[in-house]
Amino acid sequence: MALELARHLPGRHLLISLEGTVATLKANWPRIGEVALVGCEKSGGLEPGLVLRLARILRRAKVNCVMTHHIGPLIYGGLAARLAGVGKVIHVEHDIWHYETARRRQVAGLAMRLVRPQLVAISPQLVARLKLLFPARPVRLIENGVDLQRFSPMSRQIARENLGLSGKIIGSAGRLELVKGHDVLLRAFARMASVANLVIAGNGSQRGALEALARELGIADRVRFLGHTDSLAEIYPGFDVFCLSSRHEGLPLAVLEAQACGVPVVASAVGGVAAALSPQCSKTVPPEDPLALARALDQVLQNADPVDPRAFVAAHFDWAKCLSLYSQMIGA
Repeated sequence: MALELARHLPGRHLLISLEGTVATLKANWPRIGEVALVGCEKSGGLEPGLVLRLARILRRAKVNCVMTHHIGPLIYGGLAARLAGVGKVIHVEHDIWHYETARRRQVAGLAMRLVRPQLVAISPQLVARLKLLFPARPVRLIENGVDLQRFSPMSRQIARENLGLSGKIIGSAGRLELVKGHDVLLRAFARMASVANLVIAGNGSQRGALEALARELGIADRVRFLGHTDSLAEIYPGFDVFCLSSRHEGLPLAVLEAQACGVPVVASAVGGVAAALSPQCSKTVPPEDPLALARALDQVLQNADPVDPRAFVAAHFDWAKCLSLYSQMIGA
């Protein structure tokens, strides 16, 4: 989302990533080379000096608005913005699972008081929760949008040939971390009645454990781990169904992108996910329930005449509207 906003909002933009180098960021996201980029190479743990470094970067670039995504960037980027005298700070919250512990809520509350950002939530559910967590801060709703030109139906056969697979395909995309629940998806896949392949795009600290679990469940020969890819628009159309088995979410772009490509979705009923799914063809299931997930995936795969969910996304999650609202906020 940060990359797409930097590419499409009016004016000049600097995209700053706390982690990674410019080289590694460009390798993972080739399109990122279209915007000015800084990679801070942050390691684990607190780095107070990074706030001062960021403040110098912002002053040199004469930045007049800083937009942060998630709590870490709020702490580092928000404090740096205030030290640099930046007039406007916007904080976009995509989820609130990271506020579950009292200590994290205390840290976030302190950051909110020091930075005083304009708060944006990407789903109505998040708006309500953020108002409870931070009653002194007004919260604006800006739901995620999808670029329907980039994410659109294409030949399923060509997409499958690019993947080197045939038959029924279940797809998933996201960071390979516990919060995304790929272990739940693997256990569901092992219980399915339908014969299919499973493709998982993304990387993370759980990859080794997930590959081991696939072997333990006896499904490794039907599971493909793609690793990180910046080509999801060419991959989604090859799927018969997209699955999001997350334990926590806000309003994930992946389910919108898949549906924009004409692919129905089965997802955990967490965060704002249910409101992001076409009620005519996509389904939600309780989180952490492999059996319910397996049954829902079987039902979608066995539907001989599925409804195209693209019209639902076009009607409710238009990228132009999303971009316009952010443009108004930054004063572009």
